[in-house]
Amino acid sequence: MNSILKKHTFLLSQSNLYPVIIWLFSAISCFGQFSIHGTYDTYLASSLYGKDTLPFLVSHSAINQMDVNLFELEFRQEYKHLTLHFAPAMGSYMRRNYASEAFWRRNVYEAYAELNVKKTKVAYGSFSSPYTQETPRGVDQLLYTRSLSAEYVPYYVAGLRWTQLWSDKFFSQLFLTNGWQRLNFTHVRPSIGALFQWKFDTWNLNWSHFYGDVAPIGKIPPELALNRWRYFQEVNANYKQGTYEFQVCGFAGMQRQQQQNLWWGQANFQLRKTFDHDWCVNARAEAFYDPHQIVSSFGETVFSSLTLGYIKHCGPVLQLGQELRYFMGQQEQIPLLYSFLRLKF
Repeated sequence: MNSILKKHTFLLSQSNLYPVIIWLFSAISCFGQFSIHGTYDTYLASSLYGKDTLPFLVSHSAINQMDVNLFELEFRQEYKHLTLHFAPAMGSYMRRNYASEAFWRRNVYEAYAELNVKKTKVAYGSFSSPYTQETPRGVDQLLYTRSLSAEYVPYYVAGLRWTQLWSDKFFSQLFLTNGWQRLNFTHVRPSIGALFQWKFDTWNLNWSHFYGDVAPIGKIPPELALNRWRYFQEVNANYKQGTYEFQVCGFAGMQRQQQQNLWWGQANFQLRKTFDHDWCVNARAEAFYDPHQIVSSFGETVFSSLTLGYIKHCGPVLQLGQELRYFMGQQEQIPLLYSFLRLKF
């Protein structure tokens, strides 16, 4: 028997099959790793407000009707030094936020190619917002709805992104993009963005920046041509101790109009208490101040909201819950009760 095995091994090694098998395994290993992830977010916002939408919100703005806020899939192909990421999406968030983009881009949440060498990554394409700790996906955030700070920053940017891991506790991202929120690169002056993040065992700190052009594409009036540059900074921190998790976020923006530097700002505080692995309660207090109505139409006084809710985790995929949110402004008071279902897979 041993002599027969040796004979077959010898014949295989001498034949053309051996290099073919080696080549085949090498080719398969070059294909990298493919993965699919996704999120699904649907909700019902009940209110006696008397309107069918909240014009100052992009996410979760429909009232007294079932609405799919975001259904997004993430396709990733990862090689040793290259990552390809494509995330198509649909829902009211996409319709409200991407309406001004070309029709073939209106359902692309993210799309980029990223080269990585050791601790450096360089990516080109469109990315979700690096500003504030809250993203439209929302499934890993403390509360279901997003704060006003997340509603008044660029929701997405397009261009180049350089990510550098400086140490186990600190990394940075620099962006060279085509404006405040725009996918089209035609006739656009570049904008600069940055994100710095410090991570520790129980807390982390993020500091983000934007300086650039907010004018629309095409011919613009002379007045807007003088008021097209905007500066923006945002800081948020997260702290976790036992079953409690805290988040605080603040930002300030400035834009020059009519020979004056006009500014606006926002701050919010969020808290989550986890009782076990299945459910938790959360709360948020926030205030938004834009006296010159640069990005909002709230008026000259502070616009604020209080939020209280709970989330029930049904396994690792499904989340159910409710959230009471109460907006308070000079002209109107808006109470809302959100009932939601979210999936993360």
